[in-house]
Formats: sequence, C-alpha cells, structure tokens
Amino acid sequence: MRDTPPPPRTMKALLLHGREDLRLTERPVPAPGPGEVLLAVGSVGVCGSDRHFFSEGRASSDVMTEPFVMGHEFGGRIAAVGAGVDPARIGERVSVEPLVPCGACRSCARGAYNVCPTQRFHGVPGAEGALQEYVAVPARNAFPVPDAISDAAAAMVEPISVSLWASERGEITIGDSVLVTGGGPIGLFALQVARARGAGRVVLVEPQPSRRETAAGFGAETAASLDEVTGEFDVLMECTGVQAVRHDGCGHVRPGGRAVFVGVGAQDAGVPMPSVIEREVDIRGVMRYRFTWPVVIEGLAAGRFRADELVSRTLPLEEAHRAWTEPLTGADVKTIIRVGS
Repeated sequence: MRDTPPPPRTMKALLLHGREDLRLTERPVPAPGPGEVLLAVGSVGVCGSDRHFFSEGRASSDVMTEPFVMGHEFGGRIAAVGAGVDPARIGERVSVEPLVPCGACRSCARGAYNVCPTQRFHGVPGAEGALQEYVAVPARNAFPVPDAISDAAAAMVEPISVSLWASERGEITIGDSVLVTGGGPIGLFALQVARARGAGRVVLVEPQPSRRETAAGFGAETAASLDEVTGEFDVLMECTGVQAVRHDGCGHVRPGGRAVFVGVGAQDAGVPMPSVIEREVDIRGVMRYRFTWPVVIEGLAAGRFRADELVSRTLPLEEAHRAWTEPLTGADVKTIIRVGS
C-alpha cells in the first residue's frame, strides 16, 4: 500500500441534466462497497457516444431518463478499497473496464459477457461515469498499468479494446488485407491492431488530410474516399456508421470475406444484399469487448499501440463543457479531460 491521502468528503462532478445541459456540481464522495475500489480519476476520454448523449439524450439503445455522469474511457489511482479487496491495492494506477456483466446469465456463463442482457456500463444511464473526481468501480474491473503508460493512454485502453475486439470478430490474421473506413480514434486504433496482428495490406479511408497523414505514419495506405480504393479485401472494418460508407464498403469485400460493423450510426441501415448474398460475405456486429484489457495494456507498454499521438486537446474538469460546446475540428482526433492531478 502506497502512502495515499484519504479521499475528501465532497468532490466536483459534471452532470448531464438534459440535452445540452451540463452542470459542474459539488457532491459527496462515494464509499466503495464490498468488492469495489474507490478510484481517484485521472484522465477521461470523450467518445462519440458522449456527444450523442449531450445533443440527443441517447446513444444507440441507451436513453437518458435522469441526470447522470458521463465518461466511460478512464483510469486513475485507487484511493480506497471496500470489504474483501486487498488494501495493498491503494495507490495503484489502473485502467478501468467500464462493462459490468451480471455474471450469472447464459451469455456470461459461456464467456460472452459483452452481450450480457442486464450488463451495467459506467458512463451510461444506470452506472456512474468518470467525469467526477472519484468513482467506485468493481475491483476486478480495475487493471494495473505500468508507469510507462500515460494517464491519457490508460483512458484510451477502452477505445483500443473496441478495435481489438472488432479485429477478433473479423478474424484478422497474418497476411490479410484490411480496409478500414473512418480515421477517428476507433479507425486509427483498428489499423494499428490490424498491423499488430500481421495484416499485409491495410488501407484507411478518411476525408481529412491530417488524419490520413496520421494513418500513414501507422503504416497504412490511405484514400480520401472509397472511390479511390482498388482491389478486394479479406476484412472490412467499418468505423464510421455512415450509411453510404457501410453500403459501399461491403462491395470491397472479397467473396467469403468479413464485413465488421463497428460504427453504430442510424438505428436502421441497409447493405448491398446481392453483393453480400452472392459472394457470401459475412456481416458481423461488434458489441464493446471482452477479455481485452490485459492484452491492450501489454501492447501499449510494448509500443505496439500508440495512443498519446491521437490526443488533440486536453481540458481540465472545470472546462470539460468545452468538449461539447467547442467541438474539435474534423482534422483533430481526441479530447482528453484531465480530472485529477
């Protein structure tokens, strides 16, 4: 156990009260329950789903019904532990997996906890997120990170995990050709994961020149649109959720290949059915991740994944509202909210 001061009685928290209504509030610091740790939050990544909650009051099937704290990409330092947790963990730097499954359903029993129908997810309605100074999380969801990994990178274990699980769904292996559509954080991590898994040709499609330049630095060919892409691919990693991109991207998958839909986009979307059926293209969805945290942390520590280069802006919690009211330009990639020192 490191020499860590006890947590204070109150803290600052950024609550979303409704559409476009963020308020910085003073509230009590929670006490960790049995099997939980109290995290002094370090850095929090802002995700596209956070933007949807702010502007629409919902993200995919998660609907806001009362004020809540966003922030599901996060890490920090353990400040206190609940009953049943080793006190030696106090002071430990961790990255947190926000998905909390029930552990008892059929999906959980077969290891597919990411599709647990009653799962909770820190940062969406029903489970407190990390845009506050302290948050209590299950101890088993807090994974130690070495000092070689920055606080920002510890927060980005979450989006890298999305990309890693997408690559698992796509069964990317040595020599595969991979088409990635979208040069946001998920797409840029998807290409890094594909390269780490031994993919041969990796092409990233993104209209923003600076994002294409970043992708090229990660070892990908780049194109501004699908119209510029030639050839067929073993795997499509569709990270935009844009209907036209999803539709046209499927046409670039080889017979017997895999189209992996990562970006959510509209509630209903079409695909080119003749192309999919006649060429037996497998379409696979991606629901978050499972068993990814140790792999991603090891990859960051070994330099296989580069996260810090994607950070375009860092804001203190007191100015976090700017992440929504002053959005990044299309050329920028990632906003990090710095909560703790």
